[in-house]
Amino acid sequence: MSSQNNNTSDDLPKVLTEKILKPNGDLSCKHYTKGYFLGKGAFARVYKLTCTETNEMFAGKIISKAALLKSRARQKLMSEIKIHRSLHHNNVVKFFNYFEDDDYLYILMELCSNQSLSDMIRRRKRITELEAQSYLLQVISGMKYLHSHRVIHRDIKLGNIFITENMELKLGDFGLAAKLEYDGERKRTICGTPNYMAPEILDGKFGHSYECDIWSFGVLMYTLIIGRPPFEASDVKMTYRRIKLNLYNFPENVTISSEARSLITSILVTDYAKRPTFDEILKHDFFTRNLIPKLLPSCVLAVPPSNAYVKQFESRGRTRNQERSITRASTHENIVQESTPSPGVHRPHSKDPGKPLYSESRGVPCFSMYTTASSNGPDVWIKSWLDLSHKYGIGYALSNSHIGVLFNDRSKIVSCLGNSMRYFDPGPKGDVSKLINSSDYPQELTKKVKLLQLFKRQLSAKDPETGQEKVAYLKYWVRTPHAVLFRISNKVIQVIFNDKSELLFSNISKYVTFIDRKGVTNSFALSTAIELGNRDLVKRLKYSKEVLIKMIKSGKNTEINT
Repeated sequence: MSSQNNNTSDDLPKVLTEKILKPNGDLSCKHYTKGYFLGKGAFARVYKLTCTETNEMFAGKIISKAALLKSRARQKLMSEIKIHRSLHHNNVVKFFNYFEDDDYLYILMELCSNQSLSDMIRRRKRITELEAQSYLLQVISGMKYLHSHRVIHRDIKLGNIFITENMELKLGDFGLAAKLEYDGERKRTICGTPNYMAPEILDGKFGHSYECDIWSFGVLMYTLIIGRPPFEASDVKMTYRRIKLNLYNFPENVTISSEARSLITSILVTDYAKRPTFDEILKHDFFTRNLIPKLLPSCVLAVPPSNAYVKQFESRGRTRNQERSITRASTHENIVQESTPSPGVHRPHSKDPGKPLYSESRGVPCFSMYTTASSNGPDVWIKSWLDLSHKYGIGYALSNSHIGVLFNDRSKIVSCLGNSMRYFDPGPKGDVSKLINSSDYPQELTKKVKLLQLFKRQLSAKDPETGQEKVAYLKYWVRTPHAVLFRISNKVIQVIFNDKSELLFSNISKYVTFIDRKGVTNSFALSTAIELGNRDLVKRLKYSKEVLIKMIKSGKNTEINT
């Protein structure tokens, strides 16, 4: 399943209706609002869906019935549903339900808000071996569970391993999965993703079984550490040839440990009978040489972990027995467990180190929960941002598709229509703006233009193609232990709290828009908002006012300990 960040226009309804026939013959309905686009496959599109009755959020796989006219296609889909709904494991994407209407079939699954390993590698290029250890242990946990239920996934790859909000990994997309009737059975269908296909699938003579997933696991491990698949070639035929001949190497320009090299080499062998089992893989030195974090911090989605973080898990001063006691594997339990640290080994004190908190998410893109303008809410707001203020400043994407940067020296730059940009220089009487071109700009702005382009790539926004819009830009921002507050030039103040609730104040409409922790959006007149008796809203209004007063007094982009 390929994933994307941008919305994709289509003819799908905005609200989906599930009709439920009760045992007594009564008919009830559930409604789902279609949100942002998550990805697509050969016949399906995946969107975020929100149940209007319960506010539960799902990943909704939507398949057009026109693509299921052939009985073989519908049988495959029903097989996928039957297999997926039977699986219940911490490292497998949860299956909730499926329903259909006259035109589409809908599958409701667990929403993994941090996309997939493929999206992460696209940003990071490659990851450290400590990260690979943590991720691969979770993949093994899910794979051992599948195999214990006689299920072969047959499409293990970066794009089918999803990352939850808490940085847990989940195996998903069971479109090519197969259920064995008995352990010795071998399947003969040629299927999979070219770069990850095992040689016995391509050969087809003796069929394939669990070992093809172990091969794909080896390809996955290589790809995470090296940054590209081992058998990748300019065309598919050459890729297949390299797989059949087992032609791959370890590039000299990428550092890889002897343990990682040894494990990959032991897995990527043509004779499937000689590949190690997952239990044997877990005993390899690659997984026993050091402590392994159960979950990684969310910042690694965009940047490598710090040296200080990595050093916590190094094996200095530990005996081999201590190292081997760190992780344990079992068929029905989550494999990734942290052992009690040895004396002198520091552990992070975060209550939930995997949970992405806005106030701690420097270096990783963050997103607003306010996705569609409400009648009394602002028409331009910050949709996503990336905090690199420790070096440069903060980059942000506005709802009108403009990208901007507020630099640490308080200057600003915003992309406008086409190749034009507007640069704001702080002056004694306010910001002084000038229009510049992305291909012809003053030499002294070279670094700032390059940084704008960097933020633009990271935040995946596009310039509008038509229309004239007044340029809005970020004037000030502040971080507190509980929230991030943005003050935008269009007289909008946006406050994003760590629990994902959000306030948007519009000085023009005199309304405040409140998105609560469940994602429910409401707008209230500022003059009466406090009198409504909504404790969550009132608490956030008072806190925001307190922070805003301090922010205005300081007149700086800063951190406030409120």
